[in-house]
This record gives sequence, structure tokens and C-alpha cells, in this order.
Amino acid sequence: MEAPARSSMQSTCSESARRNGAWRRVAALALAAMLGSCAFTDAPAFPRPELTMSQEARDTFALPGPVQLLKIEPVGSGGTFIGDLACGNETVHFHLYEHEKKDAPLVLLVPILGGGEELLRTMARRFVQRGYHAIYCDRAGSALRPPQRGPELEKLLVRTVLHQRIALRWARNCEQVRPQLTFACGVSMGGIVTTLLTALEPSLEGSAMCLAGADLPTILGNSAEPRIQKWRDWRLATDGISGTPLDQELRQNLRSDPLRFAPYVRTDRVFLVAAEFDEVVRPHHQDLLWEALGRPQRLSIPLGHYSAAICLDPLVSSIADFFDARQRDSSLAVAASVP
Repeated sequence: MEAPARSSMQSTCSESARRNGAWRRVAALALAAMLGSCAFTDAPAFPRPELTMSQEARDTFALPGPVQLLKIEPVGSGGTFIGDLACGNETVHFHLYEHEKKDAPLVLLVPILGGGEELLRTMARRFVQRGYHAIYCDRAGSALRPPQRGPELEKLLVRTVLHQRIALRWARNCEQVRPQLTFACGVSMGGIVTTLLTALEPSLEGSAMCLAGADLPTILGNSAEPRIQKWRDWRLATDGISGTPLDQELRQNLRSDPLRFAPYVRTDRVFLVAAEFDEVVRPHHQDLLWEALGRPQRLSIPLGHYSAAICLDPLVSSIADFFDARQRDSSLAVAASVP
């Protein structure tokens, strides 16, 4: 009896599977080669001391009242919750991802310029897999949209920092989680906000700033990010302002610049991720932030601002490794202080 002939559909499926498998292997090899060319810079053995923040700066970011939980509800059955917090006139919508250990450390994830909901969800799940609770807030508002100018951008930046502080205040004392230690992590604009947050929250055990930089007026003046370019075009068309006059306006109003707040941050609490071919936050601005933070640990990757997404998993793993090390250092410090 003759064996039945294979159908053309089976053959096509097999060929497609082989091609997909080959592409995955090529992609894996390319990613491995790229990761092999990353550069790691350790923090100095004797980092510069952090400065003491002025009361005026602290008052700018003071919480406008007690933090109240308005509602919280589960999403699905995987230890994920959404809820709303109130603090003064501010309302914060948050997303909480629980680890099975209630006293696991917690990571606050800070949104990027465009929100980046999928990025935040993915990072939250990755940190839970590494043994952390994770929480993030919706954006305080959309940035770099008409009719926003320098004063409005500063107000939004302050509100964005306040929303992160509100979420942290609640998460440290809520019923759902009881973190012994808290961390913060932000990408791009989220990394810029994380710098300010870390200066204002000395009880954060560690922070990671990815693809972030300092000197906001110049970043807004030369970034190739499409939204920033459209905002510059609108300012030119509406106000007839660009170049030096625009830079002067922004310097007069954007007081919440990482360049101003980085000196208040302890160098050993920080991990930076830099992209060598970044056209959104250019390497010069990433270097400025690194210098202002006292040259903390830094991982440099040979990618651009958006192409860095292909390394998301290994980057989150590197950040989690840094946070793990901070936890060990904290435990050793506590043990050493016990008589």
C-alpha cells in the first residue's frame, strides 16, 4: 500500500515554520552580538557627596494634602489592580501588579512622554517575575501640545512628579502590598522625571534612568522626536519664536530640570542606561545627566532611542540586578547596625 502523499498545505506550513525558526535564530545571534558590544561603567569608589535641597525646591513639590484611596478593583485573576487616589486637587489613576510575597520590594514605573501603556505593562510583568511589586500611574496630562508654552510645561512637569509621589506614598502603606524597600524606574521623559523624584524621595533605595538626559531647554530645542518637532513648528508658526529666543523662554520657565536636581541625589542609588545613537535625547545630554549625578553605574548600548526596545528584556534584567544588589547592601547595613 502506498503511503499517502503530503498535502501542499502541510508542506507550506513546514517551510514557513523553518523560515520563521531561521529568522529567530538570526535575530537571537544579532542580539547576542549587539549585547556583547555594550559598555558598562562602574560608579566611582568615592562618589561625590550629594547636596542638601533648599526648602523652596521642596515646597514646590510638596503633596497638597493627605493621600486617599478612592477605589481599587482587580483586573482579571493575576494579582493586577487598578484604582484611583486623591490628594488635594489631584486625582491619580494607578495600575498595581502584585508579587506573591506581600513584603516584596516595589518598583514605581514612570510613564514616557507618550504614555507608553504597553511598555509599562511589559516592564511591570518583568519586574514581578524578578520578585518585585510594580506600580505605575496614568500621565498627569499630555505634554508638548498647543497651547502649552514654557509656564504650562513647567506646571505639567511638577504635577507629573507629584503624581509619582502620591502613588509612592499610598503604595508604602496600603493593604495590598507591604514593601520593605521601594525603587523607581523611568524611560526617556520618565527617566527625566525619575531624576527629580529620586532627589525628592531620599527613602528610595535605588533608581534607574533609561535614555534620559539633562538640560531640558536644549533637548527640546534639538530633539528629533516627532512630537517635539511639531511643537517647535507650532511655536514658530504661532509665536514667531525659535532658536535662541525659544531657548531663553524655556530656561526662564523650566525650573524643574534634572541638571538642577541631580546634585541632590546619592550617586550609589542610581543606575543609568544610555543609547549611543539616540537622536531624541542625544548622547551629550545623557552625559550631562551622568556627570550631574556623580558618574553612577552606567550601561551604554549601541542603539538608538526607539531601537533600544529590542533589548527590553535584558535591560530590565540589568536594572533588576542593580536593585537586587541595593537590597543586599541595605540588608548588610542593617545587620552591621545591630549591636
